[in-house]
Formats: sequence, structure tokens, C-alpha cells
Amino acid sequence: MVIVKERAYILKKEIKMSKVNKYLELKKKTEEAQQKADKAAGALSQVMKQLKTEFDCSTLQEAEKQLKQLQKQEKKLTQEFDQAIETYEEKWESE
Repeated sequence: MVIVKERAYILKKEIKMSKVNKYLELKKKTEEAQQKADKAAGALSQVMKQLKTEFDCSTLQEAEKQLKQLQKQEKKLTQEFDQAIETYEEKWESE
């Protein structure tokens, strides 16, 4: 009877330690996840400050809109440049 009680006590202690270890593992994972989230939030904050400083955009939507405008402008200027090169080559190629 004493052996059974001792064994039961040991099992309860092992179960408790198992739960404590599981808790500590989950706590560690939670802390690591929080650190990653904090790091990502800091990086996002820096990018948003840079968008505001360099492009005067307060939101990602404003930045995307401005990017599309700049891409259109780049395409137009590239076409104008290509046309100017073509005109130049036609003019000076014959001479």
C-alpha cells in the first residue's frame, strides 16, 4: 500500500513537472513571437516615416497611387527618349 501511494505521488509530481515544462516552453515561444512582432512593428514604423519624409505619403494607399503615377511618367519619358534617339539616328545616319 505504501508503494502504491509513493508511486502515485511520483506520478503526480511527474505530471506537474510536465505541465510546468510545457508552460515554460509556451511562455518562451510567446516571448519570442512578441519580440518578432515588436521588431516588425518598428520596421513598419521606420518605413512609414521614410515614406512621409521622402514622398509625403501618410498611407500605403497614397504611396501605391504615387508609385503608379511615377511608373506612368517613367514609361512616357522612356517612350519620348526612344523616339528622340530614333529621330537622331535617322537624321545623322544618312549623313
